[in-house]
Amino acid sequence: MIRCLVVDDSRAFRAVLRRILACAPGVEVVGEASDGREAVSLVRALRPDVVTMDVRMPNLDGLEALAQIMRSAPTPVVVVSGEAGGPGQNLNLSFRALQLGAIEVLPKPRDPGTPGFERQAEAIRQAVRAVAGLVLVGRRRPLPAPAPAAPNGPAPRRGPREPGGPPPTGVVDAVAIAASTGGPAALATILAPLPGDLAVPVLVTQHIAPGFEGGLARWLGGVTRLDVKLAEDGEPLAPATVYLAKDGRHLGAARRRVRLSDEPPVHGFRPSGTHLFASVAREFGARAAGIVLSGMGSDGAEGLALVRAAGGYTAAQSAATSVVFGMPRVALESGAAAHELDVEEIPRVIEALAAGAGGEGGA
Repeated sequence: MIRCLVVDDSRAFRAVLRRILACAPGVEVVGEASDGREAVSLVRALRPDVVTMDVRMPNLDGLEALAQIMRSAPTPVVVVSGEAGGPGQNLNLSFRALQLGAIEVLPKPRDPGTPGFERQAEAIRQAVRAVAGLVLVGRRRPLPAPAPAAPNGPAPRRGPREPGGPPPTGVVDAVAIAASTGGPAALATILAPLPGDLAVPVLVTQHIAPGFEGGLARWLGGVTRLDVKLAEDGEPLAPATVYLAKDGRHLGAARRRVRLSDEPPVHGFRPSGTHLFASVAREFGARAAGIVLSGMGSDGAEGLALVRAAGGYTAAQSAATSVVFGMPRVALESGAAAHELDVEEIPRVIEALAAGAGGEGGA
């Protein structure tokens, strides 16, 4: 049984959430809180499996409550806010919540019976149910805020999967990254320290709610010296540029250009990490790097195996720094990912792999 704490300053909406969750098999609402202060106290007392959290509340708002929960009693939090979704959505608020450790940010459903209510209600049920399958590690601590550029130095590499020193330099011409739950904050942490003259393009497939990808590009663009943009089909792949997959289209590469595809979803995902990795394996072979970040499920592992088979560099985010150690765990346990890296290590690894790109080398 998944034990859920419902937090919202509206008694009427708490009742709506109770009714929504009553339709989710295996979910039990064990308590309600009307503000952030009460939420923090009840999380400590009740130890729920998941919290649904409003943002705008008296006494202590949802973001500060989220931060306190992650510090003192780490618990999966699904933010359900009137400011998420729709034309008036507050993207800064949404991405701040994700950075603080929220599992998901979803819009508040409209009144029961209105168009779209059931779809939004089901999204909440799915997010809460998904907690039952999460592998949340240790403290479940939020990812660190993006750091300033780090000084140059050897790129660290974790050893239990493939022991040795730092990776060779200048061995890749492109870096591909796949992420899901917990990914936006991880991406910010990775991209922030990278130099503005990074010698390779970075292609990113991030599972995210429809309509959020443009905001994600703007948010990430504000924390990195790289150019961050939504990928356009056919445009040349340029160094020092981050290409984000568009909602509903696979991202890949061919003839050193972006290729967007409407091919069927891969294991339910479009865009898919596996599609991205398979594409860069075909295009760049041993001069490709693939990295799987935090997320639920197994997307990316099959494609990452193709990168490794082609001689490319493969890695997955560590258990200790993943919000959800699902996708990385599958990539590591299947052997698709050769290296397990803390999220703070990944920028230096990317720099080392990209140094001198375009020359001869191998992984």
